[in-house]
Amino acid sequence: MATLQSLFEKDKQSFLNTLKSQPDTASMIKAADSALSRILFTYNEQEESERVKAAAYSILSTVRTSLNLIDSFGETKVYSREFPKQEKSGGQSPLFFGLLAAGVICTAGAVLFLLAAVRNIGEMMNLTVFLGLLAAGAVCLFFSGLNFCRQGKKSSDIRTETIADPDKICRHMLGILLTADHLLSDVRTEEMIDARHELEKDKDGMNQKELSLLAQLLEDAYTDKNSDLAMETISHIKYYLHNRRIETVDYSREDSAWFDILPGEGGTLRPALVMDNALLKKGLAAGGRL
Repeated sequence: MATLQSLFEKDKQSFLNTLKSQPDTASMIKAADSALSRILFTYNEQEESERVKAAAYSILSTVRTSLNLIDSFGETKVYSREFPKQEKSGGQSPLFFGLLAAGVICTAGAVLFLLAAVRNIGEMMNLTVFLGLLAAGAVCLFFSGLNFCRQGKKSSDIRTETIADPDKICRHMLGILLTADHLLSDVRTEEMIDARHELEKDKDGMNQKELSLLAQLLEDAYTDKNSDLAMETISHIKYYLHNRRIETVDYSREDSAWFDILPGEGGTLRPALVMDNALLKKGLAAGGRL
């Protein structure tokens, strides 16, 4: 029986190519969702147990709901485009000339103020006025120079784009499906244990009576194996038991512990009924001859 992991690995390369062909993360999420839907459909088509089918649907539905987490990680690409800034006709901007003129005037005023104070040694120079003019001139000249450098400088258009990694998505999905297979295996085991417990109830239980009846029908049919009707009856009963996960085992030396042995010859008179390698009802054999 195919597992979720084997079904995924069967079309893994095709899935990976599909992811790589998607233009964005949202499209990748849709592709992953479609892949999980196909895997679930194929798995449940070949699964016989209704309990396992329901568990597979529940698990993969949870995985599909969580696919949006793919958008929470990935590779960020930065795109930038530079282009010359358009200059205004007439050369430099009025702001440049205004700042330049103000800077020259303030600086010249500070120099003249200093010269006047030097000539009139007896007078105290107003230091606050001098420093104010000097600072104002420096600031105006600085910004006028900055404005001059920006004229004709290239500006850039920067854009970012985050794209999920297809290889990582593929590896993580494989791990998720492997975990899901383990969970489904546990569900299948629990179902077999529950079925066995139902069949191993006390002898007055309905299931034990049904098992005894089927064993008796098999014994009757085995006494006349050459009859077409008997062979058909054996086939139907074995098929019914198989669907209940119960197998019929004919006598062999290796399985002699599962049989009551009668004197004489004849081999298997009634097959043993076994579930998951555990004996449910002993078989009957004659003389130990196969």
